Amino acid sequence: MSTRPPNADTSLSYCTYCPKLCRHTCPVSNAEAKETLTPRDKMATMRLLQRAEVPRTVEQTEPLYGCTGCGACTDFCLHKVEPGQVLFAGRAEAERDGRGHPALRDLPARFAAHSTDAAAKSRASAPEAKRPSEAQIAFFPGCDAPELGPTMLALCDRIGAEYVGLADGEHGCAGYPLYAAGHFDAFRIHAERMARQLAGYARVVVNCPACVWAMRTQYREYGVPLSPIIEHTSEFLEGYIERLPIAKKRAAAFYQDPCYLGRWLGVYDAPRRLAAKAVDDVREFSRARNEAECSGGGGLLPTTMPATARAIADHRLGEVREAKVSTVVTACPTCKRQLQRDDVQAIDLIELLAEATR
Repeated sequence: MSTRPPNADTSLSYCTYCPKLCRHTCPVSNAEAKETLTPRDKMATMRLLQRAEVPRTVEQTEPLYGCTGCGACTDFCLHKVEPGQVLFAGRAEAERDGRGHPALRDLPARFAAHSTDAAAKSRASAPEAKRPSEAQIAFFPGCDAPELGPTMLALCDRIGAEYVGLADGEHGCAGYPLYAAGHFDAFRIHAERMARQLAGYARVVVNCPACVWAMRTQYREYGVPLSPIIEHTSEFLEGYIERLPIAKKRAAAFYQDPCYLGRWLGVYDAPRRLAAKAVDDVREFSRARNEAECSGGGGLLPTTMPATARAIADHRLGEVREAKVSTVVTACPTCKRQLQRDDVQAIDLIELLAEATR
């Protein structure tokens, strides 16, 4: 199977000869202020590597890892070129040639341990009766927040969806980290495992937007169709919005658009409507919806460039601090982790609604 998107050559050409019209959208190059990390220059580097016009070394490959996959550059691009997808494919070529990022060494084995550990934590959080192997609807919390299972199940009880169970199985992650690292063969194999693991459910509600995107789009691209319908938590809970027994609200909070939920899946309104049920004043960032800035958590950036990932998040939080608001609501556990600070509480949408309905 090819590890490059079908339009990779065209995308590389368009980007290489573009006058950097999307440079202002890239969270990585904005944080680092390096020309080599603008979308155009990262794509130009990949083109040079493919043509063997520069040494094929780990150092030359490093710019390919300076991308969160947020899609902001694609949204601004007149040709809708997808640098994130092309750069992830470039990572696959680097891994194959032994030029992968040192911080991602042995990632498939590390991922497997992380995924099974998340599944074990999720399993331990709920009794067996709440973890059916077959059900109409099952909640899959994901590897970044396996502890959210009981919170979600309790919230479902309050809205009359007590039939929702917790998805059970050996793995607690859908495999996005493997895809972002360029381990495409390992990703496909993991997708096949997940397809078998989730086969007993008619609908699976997933809390991680990147995993929702991977399961809805990339599984199929890699020849692994899923039998259950895949929904994000906000899409599922919006159907019960009038049943939320709100008992208390927070005064004000900013809403952070997760990149994979918003730009990649087009889900903007559902989480906002739900947040508005539990917050009196839901604030919008100056750049929101399809123009929203990334939190710095995607594309494995916290692993390959941790200081840059934190700088991206701090820049995002500047607006929150200036407004003297202490809460950021998000529908993504990765965004929550990125934006959590001593003076700012980042809260997952599930946690917010659970708190408001107690």
